[in-house]
Amino acid sequence: MCAAGGPRLIQLHVLGPIELRGLQGETVDSVLGQPKRLALLAYLVLARSRGFQRRDLLFGVFWPESDAAHAREALNQALRFLRRSLGRDALHSRGDDEVGVDPSRLYCDAVEFEERIAAGDDAEALALYRGTLLEGLFISEAPLFERWLDAERGRLRELASGAAGRLATGCELAGDLGSALQWSRRAFDLAPYDEAALRRVLEVLDRSGDRASAVHEYDAFANRLREELEIEPAPETRAVVEAIRA
Repeated sequence: MCAAGGPRLIQLHVLGPIELRGLQGETVDSVLGQPKRLALLAYLVLARSRGFQRRDLLFGVFWPESDAAHAREALNQALRFLRRSLGRDALHSRGDDEVGVDPSRLYCDAVEFEERIAAGDDAEALALYRGTLLEGLFISEAPLFERWLDAERGRLRELASGAAGRLATGCELAGDLGSALQWSRRAFDLAPYDEAALRRVLEVLDRSGDRASAVHEYDAFANRLREELEIEPAPETRAVVEAIRA
């Protein structure tokens, strides 16, 4: 893992507001102002466990309407642009067919987030999760990239919600209901249709003696389900709130 404060690292923050800083800490506006090239950089960093990417795969992801010759030239131009903006050592090739980002030259918060989750450092991971992956980025002419991005956004959000849920459970077992409520709410905020996450919030509020807030949380959720999805909460969730009302 590359530490955020390590020497001579490009800094790419993609969880929440996007930030890209060069080796001297300067904002790299040239890349931030080019959405497709920024998307290509992020894809090279994050896709397929940060390995090398085949050039022909990148053609289909980013230039699906172009023939192979034009897609190859567009990719080459994008890679030259990124090397000029970030330094030639930031990107490297393997043979003629593959390209990747040098992880020893670039720090990415989403990479560290997953490493923290894997190591069981849930609180540290959640400190990195400032918001949705590549917030606000949209590439209309690249549907495969958009599908990949939607899937990655959901996957990382689910990891964050699970981390918050584990922290809530640990705090509740330790008798720290205030922190348990904080983490329970964070988990539910990250997964607003997850009824298991809602039930955890309701149960912690009940244990804290704040039954009125628990009923209010449930009613707000039930109304949202009816208005947005035209469904009712699951029987398990209704059973929890009925027990609290009683």
